[in-house]
Amino acid sequence: MRRRTARVLTATALTAAAVACQSAGAAGFAPGDFAVLEVWPKKAAPGAMVTANTTACGSGGHADGDATMVGGGRFKLVRGTHEEVAVGQFQVAGGTRPGTYAIGATCANGTYATGNLEVTERGPQGHVRTGVGGGTTTAADPAKITAGAAVLAAAAVGGTWLLRRRASGTQG
Repeated sequence: MRRRTARVLTATALTAAAVACQSAGAAGFAPGDFAVLEVWPKKAAPGAMVTANTTACGSGGHADGDATMVGGGRFKLVRGTHEEVAVGQFQVAGGTRPGTYAIGATCANGTYATGNLEVTERGPQGHVRTGVGGGTTTAADPAKITAGAAVLAAAAVGGTWLLRRRASGTQG
């Protein structure tokens, strides 16, 4: 219960900070000091890897990310393939409950960026019995493959020989 209360309070604080930053000159922030942190995928199950990126850090910039609300801890965002984009990854913890969580990043230039991640239920795992196929995996046996190929080749040769013999009219 305390973790959930802490998450709600943290999300409320981040939302309040976002509103404050967007208002003109509030708390000493310039209008450009607050930016968007994009997360992909936008919906992820516990255990999934998530990528976060932002253009807020400027050319060649980097940032410190915070995904503690989903058990992902702190992570680094570094310059990606595009010079103006800082990119980083984190993993959603296995026990994270479904819901929407704020993910943040603080750039080296002082800009703060936030984005939301929706954590979904984990899908089914393991073998699903459908009635099709076996329940076990078998490795290919080279000897059996060779024997099968030899039987098919012999059948093809024998069939061709019988067809040619019948077509020529010699039926022994």
